[in-house]
Amino acid sequence: MQLISNSVHRWFNQIAGLTTFFYRLFFTVIQAFQNSRFVLHTSGKLGRFWLVHFRTGYVRRQLSARQGACRQCGCCCNLLFTCPMLTKQGRCFVYGPCRPQACKVFPIDQRDIDEVNLCGGHCGYRFDREDSYKIRKTGRS
Repeated sequence: MQLISNSVHRWFNQIAGLTTFFYRLFFTVIQAFQNSRFVLHTSGKLGRFWLVHFRTGYVRRQLSARQGACRQCGCCCNLLFTCPMLTKQGRCFVYGPCRPQACKVFPIDQRDIDEVNLCGGHCGYRFDREDSYKIRKTGRS
């Protein structure tokens, strides 16, 4: 009976050790993804898609508050992946009326400009309203 008890005890210790190992591995992977530019740019692209197609009123208000002009530097075209319409010179091949709606309205708010700055670019647009970032973060009122 003592032999079975020792075996069960050893078995539970091994399971506890594996559980701790997988928990630490999972936590490490989550931390890596939280700090990843891939996650940042993916969430930015998905957020802009949602805003452009389903929150048009918010986009219109933000565009009226936006100041400056596009520098046509191509930094926003390289956020998650390189746009297939970007030429070797870094210019948009379809810059005129054929551009997708998300490209026409970029940047929608200060968060988009911060994303470009993180990649080493400098957007020609700016938002003077301090609540531009807060509105998008708290529910896009």
